[in-house]
Amino acid sequence: MAFFATAWTSNPWIIGVSAVFAGFGRGANGAPGCFVPAELSWLATHVPANRRGAAFSINTAAGFLGMGLGAILAIAPSLWPVALPGVSGYRPLFLFGGVVALSIAALLYATPEQPFHGAAAQSSGEDYRPTRALRPDERRRLWQVGLISLFSGLSLGLSGPLIAYWYAVKFHLDPLHIAPVLALAQFAAAGAAVGTGTLTQKFGTARTFVLLQTVGAILLFGFPFIGSFELAALVWITRFAIERGAAGAMEAVVMGLVGAGKRGLAGGLSTASLALPRALGPFAAGHWIAEGDLARPFLTAAVLQLLYVGLFGNAFLPRSQRTGKSGLA
Repeated sequence: MAFFATAWTSNPWIIGVSAVFAGFGRGANGAPGCFVPAELSWLATHVPANRRGAAFSINTAAGFLGMGLGAILAIAPSLWPVALPGVSGYRPLFLFGGVVALSIAALLYATPEQPFHGAAAQSSGEDYRPTRALRPDERRRLWQVGLISLFSGLSLGLSGPLIAYWYAVKFHLDPLHIAPVLALAQFAAAGAAVGTGTLTQKFGTARTFVLLQTVGAILLFGFPFIGSFELAALVWITRFAIERGAAGAMEAVVMGLVGAGKRGLAGGLSTASLALPRALGPFAAGHWIAEGDLARPFLTAAVLQLLYVGLFGNAFLPRSQRTGKSGLA
């Protein structure tokens, strides 16, 4: 409904409410918004712990492929300025998005529910009782991942949602030039996600995640000082692929923190701890960019990301190295 409402009105209040609830422009992370916890719990139910890093990375890659196709479609308003001038040129995109959303809802409705309990739960050795209390070690891990993820959320909010605006301001470009860069970044992230899945099998999930996040943060430090659009685009595509391609590994780590019956809670806490601070990032980034300070959003984001990586590695890498469990290692 949010897509169709946006397609048929120019009222800023309706568009604003639709954007908030449908997640328009929320950072291009390839995840299904508030449905992340259900999706992660569902996948983890049917994937063995030692395969989750690869499986979640493939799932992430599929999301980024779709995001890349969507970014290519964003070029469309530049192709029909005469037939559909001004804001009317964007309405077909939202109509198409509404049709896709309805199609996905229909597919989900037709998918049979397969509860994971009884013999299946016993054979897996996992505790699937949703009503049981969290164990002290589970509670501690969830607090750790929730608090640590606040730094990553702030970093993502500063560096991701306004990247198209940043390109437009710094290099004076239109969507016809910017959209292909965003599309290539999404496609590259899809390929990196598949590669990350392979790395998790060799080096461990948490260890792979920490390495890739560190490289991504380092690239972010130099990005805002690049004077060439082509070089800036190449660095952004590389950085985005490395940093966002590791999202599946992070999801696998989170699903390994608790028993089967508490995965929905773990996914919800992880999503919220990223989404809430990420919402604050565009306020600061937009103000700084509008004031002509094009470097501060990315430098701040890079510092926050390095802090996040350090805290995450300190919290989870030692345990993974001691136990060798693939859910965390």
